[in-house]
Amino acid sequence: MSKIVFADNNKRIGKVLFIVEGIKTEIKILHKIFTNIFDYQYEKLDRLDRYRPYNKKDNPLSSIFVINTEESNIKDIEDANGYLDNLFERLIDEYNFPVDKAAIFYIFDRDNYSNTNKTLISDLMNKLNNSRESNDEYDRQGLLLLSYPSIESFTASNYIKDTFSIEIEKGADLKKYLHERSIGYQKINKDTVALAVNEMDKAIKSIGIENYDLDNFRGANLEIYSYEEKYYAQTKKYKLLSLLCIALLDLGLIALEDE
Repeated sequence: MSKIVFADNNKRIGKVLFIVEGIKTEIKILHKIFTNIFDYQYEKLDRLDRYRPYNKKDNPLSSIFVINTEESNIKDIEDANGYLDNLFERLIDEYNFPVDKAAIFYIFDRDNYSNTNKTLISDLMNKLNNSRESNDEYDRQGLLLLSYPSIESFTASNYIKDTFSIEIEKGADLKKYLHERSIGYQKINKDTVALAVNEMDKAIKSIGIENYDLDNFRGANLEIYSYEEKYYAQTKKYKLLSLLCIALLDLGLIALEDE
């Protein structure tokens, strides 16, 4: 097991934008992480146009903003009707949040019943491979991080060891599994997140990925995706894994060190 090292609460991370699928769970989890474990200004504007700031700071150099895509589906990342572009303009003009200078993370589920377009997912992984820099294929920076089958895999990994050995078909089944065991995001803290980071790292290594490049996560992302898709094709279940903690590693808020 690797040693988990947390950065100081006041570490400068700049502006960080999370674009998430769900209207509740992801927003609550990120709130727990960035205001309770760390101490950053946190703002959310959901798809129902409900804005709320938390942990307000005076002229913060570092802050977190969380928004939704237009609908709860990974296809909306492509933004065919300009919803996200218009929302980005609002963030800049109304909320003084510099989207063009922010690190951007897309947090989505790989539930085979909701996000069904496999080709689109792999295409997005090719395009969205760096949180701060765009590439020749895409005019927007960003890093796509999936949870298999859903964000509840992150919650599970905060409390359950060897989470990757658990196999579940879809997000609704995982919610039921956690509810039956009285496991929820409400008690997430520094110690539980340390376990979650270790569980994620252990799962990635068990797939055969010893090292991954946070400046270009494309290769590792596609390899994890391919592994989970092959496993699902054989068993009709996913092995529980959330890549949310990659964002914490990428921001330098957490580091993994060999003991």
